[in-house]
Amino acid sequence: MNFEKYIEKEITKEEALELTKLKGSELVELFAVANKIREKFCGNKIETCTITNAKSGKCSEDCKFCAQSEKYNTHIHTYPLKDIKVLEDECKTAIEHKSDRFAIVTSGKGIKKGTKDYEVIKKFAENMSKDIEVCCSIGLLDEDELQTLKDAGVSRFHSNLQTSIKSYKDIVATTHNVLDRIDTIKSAQKVGMKVCCGGIIGMGETWEDRIDMAFTCKELGVDAIPLNILNPIKGTPYGEREVLDACEILKTIAIFRLILKDKNIKVVAGRESILKDFMGSAFLAGANGLMIGGYLTVNGRSVEDDFKFIENIKKLWEK
Repeated sequence: MNFEKYIEKEITKEEALELTKLKGSELVELFAVANKIREKFCGNKIETCTITNAKSGKCSEDCKFCAQSEKYNTHIHTYPLKDIKVLEDECKTAIEHKSDRFAIVTSGKGIKKGTKDYEVIKKFAENMSKDIEVCCSIGLLDEDELQTLKDAGVSRFHSNLQTSIKSYKDIVATTHNVLDRIDTIKSAQKVGMKVCCGGIIGMGETWEDRIDMAFTCKELGVDAIPLNILNPIKGTPYGEREVLDACEILKTIAIFRLILKDKNIKVVAGRESILKDFMGSAFLAGANGLMIGGYLTVNGRSVEDDFKFIENIKKLWEK
């Protein structure tokens, strides 16, 4: 199969679905082309992001994969929004580690304007955005709320689709609609923010769901696409799911790169625990970003180990 044509040619949804059937040596060829596309359109830089779980647990939403929903018994540590000094100290540590971005992430449907939590996040952005790119993942917001955060210094807003539009109702049954997320994404773009929007693979979705999600991200014109790999958490409805095999994960990353040529594709939660020895292969199959220093309720590797990993990937890219 001539994969090289996709370096210049836009791939169709039908063609992308055909690639999901690849096995063996053809997969190796696909990974190589995805890596060439990454190099041509994104260069040899790995974008890094550090997040803080700024407000943990007791979430009103019923996302079936999430340990932070109050509807499931997952025994996580819960707490209200961290004090602004704690957030600023964490951000300063991220700056010392030379992370490109620092993101405030909170549980709940949305941190609304006029609340104490919203004012803390706004003040944090005003204080820290001169030193690092500040991002927020704080739920469903309207245009006015996003404009205020943009004016305060938030440069990128994060709102995941998680899966295809048609299957979203299967993972979030009652508490909000996928169109709520899309409205937030479009409002963030309207006020001039960049947008980070991706999802989770391994929740029982079909290949068509994954491809649909990638094309929706393309149609929305988002800037970064985080790909999380489900790490089943006991107590959630998905707590007993089998994890994906490495080959399927790498194939997903490569196909996303063919669809989203010039975007930052980040391998996020699950890269250490699920990919394990194949983690480096993700960055030879199209990925060019990662989160360092841990996730929300799951620890990652040490920052030092992640930066050693990044330097080794760059050496491989340059050969």
